[in-house]
Amino acid sequence: MSFPWIRTAAAAAVVALIATGCDGSADTTAETPATTSAKAPASTPVKPPAGLESQPVRTIMKKTRLASLAASNLRMRGTIDDTSGPMTFDITWAKGGGQGNFTVAGVPYSVRAIGKTVCFQLSEAAIRAEAKAGKSSAAETAQMLRLLKNKWIKLSKVDKDTQEMVDLVTPGRFFKTVFGADDTDTAAAPRKAAPRMVDGVRCVGLTEDGASMWIDATTAQMIRMTDGKNRFHFSDYGKVPAPKAPAKSQVLDGKAMGL
Repeated sequence: MSFPWIRTAAAAAVVALIATGCDGSADTTAETPATTSAKAPASTPVKPPAGLESQPVRTIMKKTRLASLAASNLRMRGTIDDTSGPMTFDITWAKGGGQGNFTVAGVPYSVRAIGKTVCFQLSEAAIRAEAKAGKSSAAETAQMLRLLKNKWIKLSKVDKDTQEMVDLVTPGRFFKTVFGADDTDTAAAPRKAAPRMVDGVRCVGLTEDGASMWIDATTAQMIRMTDGKNRFHFSDYGKVPAPKAPAKSQVLDGKAMGL
């Protein structure tokens, strides 16, 4: 199994840690706490497991799967070492919708998905990059900026690259991809790492070949996934508000623009 939006085999190995698992050496790399994450209470009826540190690996895998699939209203941020350059993202999920800010090859974009409506926003840098790629004149570039800057484009169709971002901001889709099927009874299990503080939360780790998952030892909620330069941080469980649709005055009809 792999994330469809991650193009590197190394990043896909993060998913394989839980989805398929295999024996390997425990990760001993020290984790540096992030400054913007904090432990938050659960927002779901999943019963917090007592002493997750003392549980066997398969039990940890099962509880993490259940807690992740039940999670709502949370934040995911991180970096993917994409073939075209690092892609950073800061995404919030809530019931009914999600939104994310992305930087792809140094160019920022924003995506907001509420129900079946998807809106896409180009930063000024993105508009200028599009203009340059299309060999637009200075006058044409200025016109594009007047039309698109600080506006949201309501998409009538989604291409492959944009679909990757839409999938990431759609609530529930990320964890359903990670934990698609409950094969934790039959899959080879990763190694369990000693408990440690990760992003300010006491966690137990599952590691394999340098990839790692760090799980809240109290709630079984995911806190961090890493594999090489690919990093996913999860925080603010139960605290993220539902996204609001952009004001009508800020929305452009993508269909009229061929988008």
